[in-house]
Amino acid sequence: MFLIAIPQLGDPNFARSVVLLLHHGSDGALGLVINHPSPLEIGSFASEHSLPCHSAVKGQNIFKGGPVEPSRGWILHGDESAKERQSVMPGLFVSGSVETLSGLLADGAKPFKLLLGYAGWGPGQLEHEMEMGSWLTVEPGLKHVLQTPASETWTSVLRDMGVDPARLAVATGIH
Repeated sequence: MFLIAIPQLGDPNFARSVVLLLHHGSDGALGLVINHPSPLEIGSFASEHSLPCHSAVKGQNIFKGGPVEPSRGWILHGDESAKERQSVMPGLFVSGSVETLSGLLADGAKPFKLLLGYAGWGPGQLEHEMEMGSWLTVEPGLKHVLQTPASETWTSVLRDMGVDPARLAVATGIH
């Protein structure tokens, strides 16, 4: 599912974020913020790690997948030929291997998103945040993960839900 942060969620790591939830169970939850680009570009990253990189992807940004373990990499992609992959939903996989990343970087034609870090919640923490109304939830859409520009993702997901983003104004008053 997607978790969509409401404006009242005070954590700057999740401002206007859309999180693709990969795991949710009694042991906690794990997801990837799909719409927070970092200033790092794929070409620089590939060069630093001696990885091949097609010119078509060199200028793309790497994304901040979340505040936990920012040195850990994740790849969201639709490449069914990747040997190391786990299905997230039809047409979308998550991988973490250098082999998969190298293939996608060298190819340059298959859409993918490289993310560093992840969003994590301890047992019961996400449920508590949801009870407090910090997140809206909806089934994920593939177009929002790999096609929608990051600056438009939050608004686009809300509109697809039938929610006017302008109506999610920051609440005021006594709680």
